[in-house]
Amino acid sequence: MGQNLFSKTLISHSLFGRIKAMAKRKARDLSRKAPKREAYKTILIVCEGEKTEKLYFEDLISTENLSSVNVQVYSGRGSDPKSVVETAIEEKDKQSQHLEFDEVYCVIDRDAHQTFDDAQKLAKEHNINLIVSYPSFEYWYLCHFKYSRAPIVKTDDKSAGDNCVASLNKEWKANFSMNYNKAQQGVYRALLPYIETAIANSRRAFSEAQIDGELNPSTEVHNLVDNLRKIKQ
Repeated sequence: MGQNLFSKTLISHSLFGRIKAMAKRKARDLSRKAPKREAYKTILIVCEGEKTEKLYFEDLISTENLSSVNVQVYSGRGSDPKSVVETAIEEKDKQSQHLEFDEVYCVIDRDAHQTFDDAQKLAKEHNINLIVSYPSFEYWYLCHFKYSRAPIVKTDDKSAGDNCVASLNKEWKANFSMNYNKAQQGVYRALLPYIETAIANSRRAFSEAQIDGELNPSTEVHNLVDNLRKIKQ
């Protein structure tokens, strides 16, 4: 009986040892998989759109191998500029106890939004950077293929944003043999071969817009993208 008890004790200890080892391995695996804060600055990005902008910046983070702790992307709880800024303030405050963001950005479209001026005022009060596109974020995509300062305006039943998407779709089909889709994933990676052209075109358009006072079309997205691409330097 003593021998059986001894054998059972050995088996029990052996089983416990295996379980403990498995738990340690699992913990190490989880530790390797869990995103960690890196040495470079922390950035919070809140986007107006639930799909286009958020998917783009998430793909940038993945492609450039950035930490999703250092660079975080959220969608605004509303689709208007003021709601986007309010979301950024809330998220910044919510995380302030364990993470202080070095920079906060709100990515918004000018288009025909009524709360744009309120958003500008609120962002300034809370030290938040607005990344504005006239008329929409798709103009940034358009800059990857060509330079154009022809105003993109509302026509009949189509908004300026709709017409910007239509212009982009022509270039998209010519380069990728498919229609542009706002919910398409992997866009940053797909457009990466054209990124230097896009930054140059976007900078030029924004500079000219500041000189002549005509902001449509122009965008500030190049500033944020360039910042993120150089964040580790």
